[in-house]
Amino acid sequence: MPRGPGVAEQSVMLKFLRKLTAIPTVKYSIIAVTSFLWLVGFADQLPDVEQTVKYVGISLLMLAVAAMA
Repeated sequence: MPRGPGVAEQSVMLKFLRKLTAIPTVKYSIIAVTSFLWLVGFADQLPDVEQTVKYVGISLLMLAVAAMA
């Protein structure tokens, strides 16, 4: 199967990201920032019940897809 020139670059980048996220400080900092941004987005949706349900539903869908990968 032929591979394009960008595949090697993506592989190097993926290895770098895995190595970087293996460091607990970096890993938990990313989790903290992501959680904070999610909570800010959730708080923004609270006045409208329909929007809140959509936000939570889409978030759960993204979480399920990420867990499968």
